[in-house]
Amino acid sequence: MRLRVLRTRERVYDGAVSDSTPSVTPSRSLFIGAIGVLALSVPFFIFGLSFLNTKARIELQCQRGGACALIRSGWLTKEPPIIFSPKELQSARIERGRSPRGEQQNIYRPVLVTTRGEFPLSHQWMEEEREANRTVVSVNRFLKNPESPGFTLWHDNRPRASRMGAMFTVAAVLVLLFGLWLTWRAMRRRREERAQGTAPGV
Repeated sequence: MRLRVLRTRERVYDGAVSDSTPSVTPSRSLFIGAIGVLALSVPFFIFGLSFLNTKARIELQCQRGGACALIRSGWLTKEPPIIFSPKELQSARIERGRSPRGEQQNIYRPVLVTTRGEFPLSHQWMEEEREANRTVVSVNRFLKNPESPGFTLWHDNRPRASRMGAMFTVAAVLVLLFGLWLTWRAMRRRREERAQGTAPGV
């Protein structure tokens, strides 16, 4: 008995159906993305520096004879001092308020009373009345006896007041570094495109 073998169709490999070459982002797209990221860092820097420069350090300098200067400063700059003559100074008192957290709790802040108005001697409110009262007692004691030795007192609340500024500034630096990294990638890709003759304008 003779077996008959059926012939099969010859198969020919003609390459992959789809191209597996990974896609490459063109330099133009990278440059556009880098510019957008760098522009995004600008408002972060503006908000960060403005919060860091909050005038949260308040200093009162009084000299023998009764003249006093009030100086408000932040981490970056300070305002010109406000000079008060002895005739303009009246007293110091404690300003009372309510806690913004919704609690039934009083908060306190020392205030300098002058003929030009009232000027807070602390940027932040205080939870303890005796802490604010120490400043008030020192100022009133001096105003009663202007010929006593001068003094300087201050309340520095810049660390608490500038927390938001530090967060915005750190975010701005990170966004800026990412934008610079994208710019570096775009420049490197442009050099590769020029070497291959595929850059725009080549």
